[in-house]
Amino acid sequence: MYLLAWMLVSGIQAGILVFYIRLEALHAVTDSIVFNTLFFLIALVVWYPVRYIPLSNKNIFFVVLNLLALGILVIVVWMSAGFFIMKTIFSDDEAFMQSLLLSVPYRIISGILLFIVMLMVYYLIVYSRNLKERIQNEAGLKALVKEAELNLLKSQINPHFLFNSLNSVSSLTLHDPAGASEMIIKLSDFLRYSLKYTEKDKNPLKDEMENIRRYLDIEKVRFGEKLQFFIDCDKPSETWFVPNMILQPLFENAVKHGVYESTEPVTIDMKCRIEKGMLGIRITNNFDQDSPGRRGAGIGLKNIRERLRLIYGREDLMHFRKEDGSFTINLFFPIS
Repeated sequence: MYLLAWMLVSGIQAGILVFYIRLEALHAVTDSIVFNTLFFLIALVVWYPVRYIPLSNKNIFFVVLNLLALGILVIVVWMSAGFFIMKTIFSDDEAFMQSLLLSVPYRIISGILLFIVMLMVYYLIVYSRNLKERIQNEAGLKALVKEAELNLLKSQINPHFLFNSLNSVSSLTLHDPAGASEMIIKLSDFLRYSLKYTEKDKNPLKDEMENIRRYLDIEKVRFGEKLQFFIDCDKPSETWFVPNMILQPLFENAVKHGVYESTEPVTIDMKCRIEKGMLGIRITNNFDQDSPGRRGAGIGLKNIRERLRLIYGREDLMHFRKEDGSFTINLFFPIS
């Protein structure tokens, strides 16, 4: 289609030069082929810088300045190469060369028009591709959120969690009524937050941390000193927006694969820092290496990695390692 379009332009230009400008057929056809072939090749190269000058850039001056510089470069290269080739071919035809020099203003105007049309077509292609990719990502994200929601309800609000929490409340009512009341409030707040999490795409890290603390406080009633946790996040980190409920499965895994299976105290340590324009979160927990451990399908980690890819368009935002009785996962969240 690209080649056919330029062949059509060349044919129209040759016709105009013959029937309206009254050039000889040889001169008109050669002129049309040379200049349009050059623009054909230059336009292919221009596609690459155009992709990296997005119209969505908020700095309009930057966009205009770059496109203006690109346009001037295209016109200068196009006309210089065209005149050089035509001079080489028709060096002995002084009359034609004179008429060629007189056509400079008109060629500049036609070159500008061609450049503008080329930009419009290229940006239309870029917009179409971005729109298609965005629609695909949104469809994938919606499907993943639905799947994550089901997994969340199964893992967080499952009968075992509720029964164990209620049994702990029952025990507390006998010797610590105030503690029982506090745990009921925390359990209620935790369940309420978990059920409404799909209402927003992202939440401040501070809100996510509060819900994680509720979860860990509830589990600590069951495990006592066997479960220790430390959360170290500075004030700037707490205001950073992160995908909702994206950290919760990591703490569930730490409890499931660490605290459940260990005979020794297990410590869950979370650190948050902003570095190089990104929020970095590191979660570490120890575990009993001699324990057979619980097998899992790894759905939680897969969902987290996929959500990060769809939301931020990157695949390098999650890393984890398991060594020497310790499991560490690092997450990175770009500004949003």
